[in-house]
Amino acid sequence: MAIGKKKKVLMQAVSKLKAADYSADPELNSIYERLSDGRKQFAELFDKSIKAVMQISSLDLTMQYQTDKIIDISQQVTNATETIFGAAAGNAGNQHEELAHTIVDVSGETDEVYQKIEAGQKELTSIKELSEQTIEASKEMQQNMDELFNIINHISGIISGIGNISMQTNLLALNASVEAARAGEAGKGFSVVANEIRELSQETQQLTSGMEDFVKSMREASQKSIESANGTINSLASMSDRIKNVWALNDESQAAVSRINDSVSNLAAVSEEISSSMTEMQNQLRESSDFMRTVGDDLRKATEPVVDIEKILDQTVRQMGDMSHDAFYHLENAEFAQYMRSAISSHNTWLNNLKKMVYSQQVSPLQLDSAKCGFGHFYHAITPDIPDILPIWNALGPKHQKFHKYGASVINAINSGRYTEAEQIYREAETYSRSLIADMNKILQVVGG
Repeated sequence: MAIGKKKKVLMQAVSKLKAADYSADPELNSIYERLSDGRKQFAELFDKSIKAVMQISSLDLTMQYQTDKIIDISQQVTNATETIFGAAAGNAGNQHEELAHTIVDVSGETDEVYQKIEAGQKELTSIKELSEQTIEASKEMQQNMDELFNIINHISGIISGIGNISMQTNLLALNASVEAARAGEAGKGFSVVANEIRELSQETQQLTSGMEDFVKSMREASQKSIESANGTINSLASMSDRIKNVWALNDESQAAVSRINDSVSNLAAVSEEISSSMTEMQNQLRESSDFMRTVGDDLRKATEPVVDIEKILDQTVRQMGDMSHDAFYHLENAEFAQYMRSAISSHNTWLNNLKKMVYSQQVSPLQLDSAKCGFGHFYHAITPDIPDILPIWNALGPKHQKFHKYGASVINAINSGRYTEAEQIYREAETYSRSLIADMNKILQVVGG
């Protein structure tokens, strides 16, 4: 009976994924080790998914920015063409020279766009490989859960067998008591033994009944985990297919931008002989402008699947965040602290990028959506179950959203040429940032980070 109680305690520890001395039960020890490995794989999977959704958000931001830049370059070429061919003949020479310089500048900018798209393609390739690795890890975790389910069924069979044996023992003890009663004085001692055996059998039946209920609960929990793992694998497979499609579209866009770069470079050479090839240059400029505008529109369409992938990744991360409330997938304080440290680092990087824009007086890609930055994805996926930090955590959302609005205000001021105002807004953002960092550090102190 003591052994049965100990096993029940160990099984309860396994169900909560708590460390215990499982040496006395190798089978439970194997279950615990597999669940622990699955928990580690889930943590790695969650970390990779967080990084993947952050990278895809960054890629989407960069592609949107570069698309707008290509369209702007196209408009610059169009304006230059209208200036040249709509001017009086006396100013044609100077305007031709200005056009040549403009085309050279446009060529340099187009090459820069090409380099950035190429870097985005490498980053997307990395995401594609990471997605494939994540799917493999999920399938391995699914196999472990299937094996656990089989082991639980085996345990259930064993408990059922013990219950049957106990019932048979009870009947034998009852028969022995009847025979002892018939024997009279000679059977009294045997009657006492038979009663003890019957009581032991009844206790065993009660214990196995409780264990059957517990195993049933474990079976139901395992079944839910298997269904959840299947859903995650299907989502990841769909995400992987979409990433491959985006990769192919981005590769085509890269080739198109390369052709634009070659075309604009050729125009720079043609502009040196503009007096003898005026009509040809005019046609090429207009064609290049239209081509860049078309490529800009194509790039804008190519980013639409990226947005869909980002949504799927974000939903996956949030689903995994919901799973983390279960004991099998619970995030440890150390892991939560690591994400908070990463959030602080991302926050400071964002603020430094805002500062560079202010002092360079040039707009660069900056994430303005608070739900898509490094901290935003994690914040909306996880709700910590630590009462001491919940008030701080809940207040971080509105504060973080307000902080990102400073970025939009700075960009608007720079685009309007109000550089002094942009610097003043940045100073306000810098001051406001200290409050956010202080709240994050308080959370770190509570979780032991």
